[in-house]
Amino acid sequence: MKFETQNWTLEEKETSYFVNLFEAIRPSIEPIYKYKQGNCHNLAHFISLILTKAGVTHQKIWIFAPSRIDIASKIPISVPDVNQISPTGMLNWGYHVALWIEYNKQAFVFDFMVDEKKPLTLSEWLNTFGLNTYKIDIQDSDKYLFYGLKLPNKKKTLFSGNYFSYEGLCREQGWIAKGLAVNETAFEFFSREKEHFLNTTDKSEDYRLLAGKVINFECVFRDFSVNKRMTQNFQKKHQTLIDQYRKIYANNLHKWQVRLEQLLA
Repeated sequence: MKFETQNWTLEEKETSYFVNLFEAIRPSIEPIYKYKQGNCHNLAHFISLILTKAGVTHQKIWIFAPSRIDIASKIPISVPDVNQISPTGMLNWGYHVALWIEYNKQAFVFDFMVDEKKPLTLSEWLNTFGLNTYKIDIQDSDKYLFYGLKLPNKKKTLFSGNYFSYEGLCREQGWIAKGLAVNETAFEFFSREKEHFLNTTDKSEDYRLLAGKVINFECVFRDFSVNKRMTQNFQKKHQTLIDQYRKIYANNLHKWQVRLEQLLA
């Protein structure tokens, strides 16, 4: 992917740098950030690769919910789902990650999932989540994801404090391209079937179940698998729809694989 920087206008006010940079990134990630259920780590790393290619110094900022740092807590990061895709109307994340960019003694968070229109100050970003307890970690941009700490006799995992880069198995299996393709396909599904999300129809409950949690959408379209919600009966009931969007997912996956390889070259 060729990332154009020559149109950035660096005015005397430092905030103009951040705004121009934010706007310059946006076309390269449409419409990934509009589906907000998950894959923030894949979006953040893709943007990081764009910034690295453009020579922009940056880091990543991670926030961990109480449920990821306290063995006794079940509290997630919980924010309203502006698209009304989620069955509960809320987005629940165990963690979230965005870009942290410093310039001329100022710093802003670039988080297109939280605010599609502008960079945020740290306090603005934190206020979005409404948490009293959390862990913030600013890390080098090459940190792709963190290792989970498995707990005996529990399904949950805690933040281990350690991260890994986009290499080895995750790169071989194309985790980033798959995550971006999932988000684009899910948002296209929402856009085409919006009436069933914004109104109550005979399909609303099933469609929210399918797209309202990213793990369900990934199960069906990325993994060609089943889980407790995406059962064989559920998928058989919606087989025509699923076949249609599996083709869309495959096309999106190829597109993001090509773009990613251009950035990684």
